[in-house]
Amino acid sequence: MALSVSYGERYGWTVVQVAGEVDISGVAALRERLQRLVTDGCLRMVVDISRVDFCDSTGFAVLVATRRMLSSRDGQLRLVLPGPDVHTRKILQLFGIERIFDVHDSVDEALADLREAVLTGDTALSGAAAPSGDAVLSGGAVLSGDAADAVPRPREGTRASTGD
Repeated sequence: MALSVSYGERYGWTVVQVAGEVDISGVAALRERLQRLVTDGCLRMVVDISRVDFCDSTGFAVLVATRRMLSSRDGQLRLVLPGPDVHTRKILQLFGIERIFDVHDSVDEALADLREAVLTGDTALSGAAAPSGDAVLSGGAVLSGDAADAVPRPREGTRASTGD
């Protein structure tokens, strides 16, 4: 299955959904999309890899690099993993993914504290924006977003980086 990447916003966080195979043929597209989101001001990110069928070390390295990039900009990364019995999760556990990342079993779980803050009125976080538009990149990767070649503009309260 070809790699697909889509994104939207929930509670002020960028939610990136990744599906398919994260291997040498599609990893460049994933790396470019995640880096572009960060450099364009998306500093709070949930990466949902629960629908990833395969992830090799190159895919794991992209996740680590994204975490480091966000951390250097005072950002945060939360990761949604496949179910506990899924082979991909078992492989990622061998890489030590649960020691390195803030991991969750669902996007709802990853954003639960933010949903509660909105419901109790503790903060003024925004609701979800549904992703739309697709583009197919080399290696069969499909990218989706507001427009496939566009990225969200920095939101109030975030700072954009010029990308050193």
